Formats: sequence, structure tokens, C-alpha cells
Amino acid sequence: MQNSVFNENVDYLYQVQTDLEAVEQLKKELTEYKNQEKNLKKAIATEEKSIQDEITQTIRKRKNAIEKAYDDQIEANKTKSRKMKTKRDKVKSQRMDERVSEETADLAEENRQLQVEMKTLFKANHVPAFCRSDFFYALFMTKRFLEILVLFVALVVTYVGVPALMYYLSVNVFFKGNAKVTFLCTLTVSLTLFVLGLIYVLILNGIKVKHFDTLRQGRTIKDKIAANKRQMRAIRNTISKDKDDSQYGLDKYDDKLAELEEELKDISHEKQDAMTVFENETKQVLTDEVNDRRLAKLEKMKEDIEILEDNISVLEEDIKASTIAVANNYGAILGKDFCTPAKVADLISLMEDGTADTVSEAIAAYKGAS
Repeated sequence: MQNSVFNENVDYLYQVQTDLEAVEQLKKELTEYKNQEKNLKKAIATEEKSIQDEITQTIRKRKNAIEKAYDDQIEANKTKSRKMKTKRDKVKSQRMDERVSEETADLAEENRQLQVEMKTLFKANHVPAFCRSDFFYALFMTKRFLEILVLFVALVVTYVGVPALMYYLSVNVFFKGNAKVTFLCTLTVSLTLFVLGLIYVLILNGIKVKHFDTLRQGRTIKDKIAANKRQMRAIRNTISKDKDDSQYGLDKYDDKLAELEEELKDISHEKQDAMTVFENETKQVLTDEVNDRRLAKLEKMKEDIEILEDNISVLEEDIKASTIAVANNYGAILGKDFCTPAKVADLISLMEDGTADTVSEAIAAYKGAS
């Protein structure tokens, strides 16, 4: 049979070529189907992701909208509470001041009378008005801690600050460029200290010594005023630390704050309930809405890919069967090398142009040419 085949004419090769091209065509169709399958799988994955993204975004937007609606109510409630508390604190502060004024009225009045008494006393004894000042008593009749501190600062200014200032002015202004600047500076500082000391001594002898009894009575009055002020501060501190607000008539503010607090709790509970409903029910409703609108297209794509897979399976079986048939019918005779459409076409060309009359001659001529 093999010899008879080799003696076949070109029609035999036409049949071989047809069968081989049929197999190649099946392979091309298989490639196209697989490309379509690959693209469709990508499209399905893209569509599934798009659907899931839309579901996620829709759920997030709706959830944010619900939360914002309740958060706006909560913030408005808190703003009202802050304003009400500020107003309450202001009223309380005013009424505390009124209470302090009321409870310290006697002490304040006594201090006013003491100041009038001291003014009258100094005027009657012809003591200068500045002698009633705290600064005068700190310098000339020092007693309390604050007066000691004022005296210390005054001494530092007098014996450090003033000499330093005079020295600077002497060097840079008064005697700038003078050959005797050091001597003149020393002299200026010494004179300044002497003048200040002289003023202090004059006041000490001319006022303190002369009006000592009056100044001592003034000291007694000042001590009483200071004691009253300490007592007034103690009363204010006691009132400030008093936690009982009932005496200030703040009930309407407290009632409103309690009402706002209760309203805040109600809003918070409503928000919690709304979010629970959203998680348990609304989220699924939103998901179903998106799915109902878009799943039909996705299902159609999945049906198409199933059809493609079936076609691919059929084609693969056809290719397998055709390949086996070609191998059985032509491979054993022509050889594997010549079982391709291109080489069969070359053999046909050799026979058509008269180079060979039979298949065997065509093969021999092809091999010879090669």
C-alpha cells in the first residue's frame, strides 16, 4: 500500500493538504476561542470588582450620610449645652460676687471709714498726703513681708541700678571723650548716692521723727485695713470653694442642661439603633439593589464563558481526533516532517511544475533540493 501511495499523483497531496489545513483551521479556531475565553475572564473579573466596589461605595456613602445626620444633631446639642453652661457660669459668677460683696460689706465699710479716719488724722496733724502710701511705710516704717520686699527692691535700685545708670550716662553722654572721665564718673555716682541718702535722711528727720505718733497711728490703721482685706480674701476663697449652688438660683439653667443631656442620650441611642438597623437590614437592601441592576450582565458573561468552554472542549476533541487521523493516514507514509501544510504545498508545487510525477518523486526532488 505504501508503494501505491508513493505512486499517487498530485490529487493525493491535495487531499493531504486539505486534511492538514482543516486541522490547522481547527487550531486557529481553538486559539481564537481561548483568547475570547481569556478576555471574557478578565471582563468578568473586572465586572465583579466593579460591582463589589459600587456596593462598598454605596454602603459607605449611605452609612456616612446617616452618621453625619445624627452627628450634626449631637454637635448642635453640645453647642447649646456649652452656651447654656457659659451663661450659667456667668450668672453664678455674678451672684457669687454679689454674695461676696454682701458678706464683706461690713469689712469694706470699716476699711472705708479707716481710710477716712487716716486721711483726717494726717490732715489734722499736717502730715503730707504721700505719707499715707504703702510705699512710704515700706521705706520708713517697714513691718510686713511685702513691705520688706519693696524695701529690698528699693535698696537694689538705689545702690546698684542708679549708680550703674549714672556711670553709663557719664561715660557715654556727660563726659564722653573727657580725659578725666573715670574721676568724673566716680564723682557723679558719689554725688548721686549722697543726694539720695540726703533726701532719705531729710524725710526721715523732717517727717517720720516729727510726726512719729501720727505715723504710728497710721500704721495701726493700715494693719487693721490689711487684716480686714485678709479676712475679705478668706471669705471670697470660702465662697469660691463652696460647691452648693442652690443659693444662686440656677435651677432653670440646671434644668435646661439636664434636658439637653437627656436629649443627647436619646440622640445617641437613636444613632446606635439606626446603625444597628443599617448593619442588619439596610446594608443587605443596598447590596441587593446593586446586584439586581448589574448581576444580569455578569450572569450573561458567565453563560458566554461556559459556552466558550464547551466549544473549546469540543474543538480540542476534534483536533485530537483529526491529529490522530492525520498521523495514522499520512504520518507513517509521508513521515512526520512532511505532514505540514507548508511542505505539502512545496511537494504540490514540484508536481505541478513537472519536476515530479509521483509523490515519491516529489519527496526525492524536495530532499535533493534541500
